[in-house]
Amino acid sequence: MKTDLLVDLADVMDLMLNAVCVVDRDGNFVFVSAAFEQIFGYAPDEVVGKSMIDLVLPDDRPRTLGTVEALLEGESSPHFENRWVRKDGRVVHVLWTARWSEKYQARIAVAHDITERKLMEDRLTHMAGHDQLTNLPNRVLLQDRLLSGLAHARREQVCLSLLFIDMDGFKQVNDSYGHAVGDTLLQKIAQRLSGCVRESDTVGRLGGDEFLVLLNGISECEHAEMIAEKIRAELGKPFEVDSLFLQLAPSIGVAHYPAHGNDDQQLIHSADQAMYRAKKAGGNRVSVFLPATV
Repeated sequence: MKTDLLVDLADVMDLMLNAVCVVDRDGNFVFVSAAFEQIFGYAPDEVVGKSMIDLVLPDDRPRTLGTVEALLEGESSPHFENRWVRKDGRVVHVLWTARWSEKYQARIAVAHDITERKLMEDRLTHMAGHDQLTNLPNRVLLQDRLLSGLAHARREQVCLSLLFIDMDGFKQVNDSYGHAVGDTLLQKIAQRLSGCVRESDTVGRLGGDEFLVLLNGISECEHAEMIAEKIRAELGKPFEVDSLFLQLAPSIGVAHYPAHGNDDQQLIHSADQAMYRAKKAGGNRVSVFLPATV
């Protein structure tokens, strides 16, 4: 026996986890499926007749409108991503599949919530470029920031300075009180270093008790030496860790672009050599790189 099943297409769409949206030529919602509320927080009757672009994150609106123009000209957009602002204010990342229907004079699009995936990607990207203990940039990100800083310094003809910092006495703390105390101490050192520089600068950890500080766009190279002295004074103050008051001192090497190196490796090497000169002189001091004389 043959059975005819009459199914309302809207009812089928309401069973989908992805949201189906229909938007007219003027950019207003004509229809949204039930999943729209789960993804965006708005019930269908709250958005039908309203402007689609108003729900897009402002930073993403120009790019979104550009894609809309392409759709109206007949191009498909199978993998377009943008960010929307939910009703509760949270930002949601959305992957769209969309096309323009000449027959219905409307854009038909399916929205897939990829927020969790994007957050995981961001976490993995952050982990790849940051030291897990101090959350400072690691060697990989430091080199990337240094290369960018050098490109800017060459273009704008400004000074760039690099500080290589080694903490005198850290090994004794580790040996005497254990690695847990040493790890907490490194975190506190990182916090103090970050508090000594501008947001446009970079503080990173090379490993162990060695840190690099990248000072971008310094108007005069001597200003970098003043910042290095400020850092030396701050790191020379006692650190309180688990009721212990620990006194350390830094050896700081300073190298300037372009006087002490034209590329990243030269500049790091020069700052490293200057740091060792400070350490050999007794530590707790700032030493500027001195080119070898013939």
